[in-house]
Amino acid sequence: MDIVMERFWLAFIPLFVAFDAPGLLPLYWVLSQGLPGPQRRQAVHNAVLVAFLVALAFLWVSGAVFRFMGIQMADVMIAGGVILFALMLSDLLHPEKALFGSLEAIGVVPLGVPLIVGPAVLTTVLLSRERYGLWPTVAALSCNILVTWVVLQGADRLMERIGRDGAKVISKVFSLVLAAFAVMLVRQGLAMVMSPAPVPSR
Repeated sequence: MDIVMERFWLAFIPLFVAFDAPGLLPLYWVLSQGLPGPQRRQAVHNAVLVAFLVALAFLWVSGAVFRFMGIQMADVMIAGGVILFALMLSDLLHPEKALFGSLEAIGVVPLGVPLIVGPAVLTTVLLSRERYGLWPTVAALSCNILVTWVVLQGADRLMERIGRDGAKVISKVFSLVLAAFAVMLVRQGLAMVMSPAPVPSR
């Protein structure tokens, strides 16, 4: 039981950073200003559901697809790390992000995908599955989706407390952590590629 809980927390913490629920607050707040209260709540429901289904589908299907294409985990780590670092660098240098999607559809695009589930979450989900197993990863993913839903549901109250500037500061801190995480992914991926293959024993 202790090993299972340890694997759960090892999967949960990187996913929590990758989801960056506090960083979503100012984006969601801006996106949902033209919607009445009930539609804002419905947008959150739609976004969380779509994000969860996309992450689960990617988690289940990616293994077979990668094996068919000959893609190794090291390749995913390097590619995901480079993309994630570029995204976080852009976020740190350019605070204002371009947001797309109609008011009626913000729960699906861009809130559900790619703001809640984007390259950071998808890469972290794959790594967690490889390192800690499928079910601890699914449990950690489910809990992080729940945390994101709670944060977005209380967005109005939270924004009143911490303010828009406070939410931006929190978002920048998370972006910096994710940039460091991206560098670690590239470093570990390169180490896996350059490490000599084990010589089979005779």
